[in-house]
Amino acid sequence: MGNRRGCSFPLPPSLSLLRLLAAAWLVLLLLLPSPAVAARIDDAQAAVLVECAAAWGRTFRGWRVGGECSTAQFISCDGAGLVTAMKLDGRGLVGSIPTALGTLTSLTALNLCCNSLYGPIPASFSGLASLAYLDLQYNALNESIPDAISLMTALTSLYLSSNQLSGAIPPAIGALTSLQQLYLPQNKLSESIPTEMGNLLELQSLFLDYNWVAGTIPDALSALTNLNHLSMAGNQLEGALPDFLTSFVALTQLYLNSNLLSGSIPAFIGNCVALEVLSLSDNWLTGEMPMSIGALTNLRRINLYNNQLHGSIPSTIGQLEQLSWLSLADNSLTADLDDLTPLGNLVGLLLSGNAISGSIPTTIRELFSLQTLDVSNNMLTGIIPSTISGLIHLTSLMLYQNKLESPVPQGLSALTALKLIDLHNNKFSEALPPAFTKMKRAEYMQLGHNNFTGSIPASISSLQSLTYLDLSFTFLAGTIPTAISKMQRLSRLYLHISTLSGTIPPTMGSMLNLQYLYVHPTATPCGAGRCEVVQYSGTAFCRACTNFCDTCTKVARAPPECKKKRRPCSSKSCPGRICIPFIRSCKGFKCI
Repeated sequence: MGNRRGCSFPLPPSLSLLRLLAAAWLVLLLLLPSPAVAARIDDAQAAVLVECAAAWGRTFRGWRVGGECSTAQFISCDGAGLVTAMKLDGRGLVGSIPTALGTLTSLTALNLCCNSLYGPIPASFSGLASLAYLDLQYNALNESIPDAISLMTALTSLYLSSNQLSGAIPPAIGALTSLQQLYLPQNKLSESIPTEMGNLLELQSLFLDYNWVAGTIPDALSALTNLNHLSMAGNQLEGALPDFLTSFVALTQLYLNSNLLSGSIPAFIGNCVALEVLSLSDNWLTGEMPMSIGALTNLRRINLYNNQLHGSIPSTIGQLEQLSWLSLADNSLTADLDDLTPLGNLVGLLLSGNAISGSIPTTIRELFSLQTLDVSNNMLTGIIPSTISGLIHLTSLMLYQNKLESPVPQGLSALTALKLIDLHNNKFSEALPPAFTKMKRAEYMQLGHNNFTGSIPASISSLQSLTYLDLSFTFLAGTIPTAISKMQRLSRLYLHISTLSGTIPPTMGSMLNLQYLYVHPTATPCGAGRCEVVQYSGTAFCRACTNFCDTCTKVARAPPECKKKRRPCSSKSCPGRICIPFIRSCKGFKCI
């Protein structure tokens, strides 16, 4: 027992391991430096922050000499207290960019997007040799892009869109050989594209759209084989589509619309197999669409409208199973619409203003994803097929200016998502079908210039979402139904119908959103003579010109707030023209 005090007992293995870990942790704590106090912003750089905040009329927490990086707003620092990033997008900054900002030489990211900054991009930015990301979009910066930008060789992303920058794109931009993203759209840049841009071999996205850039697309850009987005829309570029596009195998989006490009769409376009968007609309392109377009199986959008293309829409387009948008409007194309019905993912089909004849095929139902269908201003004949009822996602249906005939299918009532329907200027000759009054979401309905007969049904008042209704130049008879006054959202109602009789229902005075009500002389409260009624804030004003002449009478009524300011209209005030009351601003009369 006496020896027990000096005995030692072995510890369990688990306790031995814990003791070893604790000892190791203690040694590690002894070896590590003591925790550093949060880095203080370098005094010189803090002074720059103070100057910037004052220039922009803002105060930010921690932007002061002696401020700590960890608590300063919208900046990041390195261990030495040097500012490495500024993120001030959408912070309400107003003023110019101080030149002193160019002395923050450790900056790698600068984001001043979406403010109200004006003036030039400081040439002092040449000192930002470490800057990789620069975003100055959506401001009001002006003058030219400085040549000093060529010294910012670490830049990988440069965003200058939506400013007021002018002058030429500087050739010095070709020195930014690390650049991957270049966004210059929606400025006032002019002259030609510098060939030095061909040095930007790492470039993946090039956006120059909506400037005043002119000339041809230079061959030097053929070296930019890493491009996946190329947008030069909305400029004054001319000449043919460049041959080198065939080597852009990574290109997914090509926007060259709204330029002055000419010539044909080359067959080699089929080599750009990665293309998802092809937008060449609003140019001077001629010839036929190439059959090779069917090889672009990744295409989702095709915009070729407003060119001078002719011939038939190639049947190979039916192979583009991913296609969701096809706009070929305002050309001289013909088509077999059956060729397009395999496009089950199509959301928008816009073929208006072409030379398409024949009938709308019953297979139209196979375009079950369609939301917008516009085949207006063509030479279509026959009837609207009943299978159109299968297009249950349709929100816009435009079939106007064709030669379509009755009957209008009752299946139209199944198109419950329709907001816009325009069938004017066809050959429909029947009573207004009940299908029209069941389109509860319709906001715009244009049925004029047809041969519809019968009366205006009172059930039309169920179209509570309607803001525009035109039944003009039809053969509808009878009176204007009183129930129409229930259509409280209507702002424009056109009833130029000679076969209507009676008077305008007094209850229409309660339609406070009605701005324009045009009726034929036989349906006016103003007596004989030509009269158009304009409704402002529930008060009807009549323009009555006897014998269809240009001499106008005094306005019938005026709201009390305008009574003292109105003055009569005479042939002297509107010689050779018709004048109407311009009541909304109470400024008397306006000549039209």
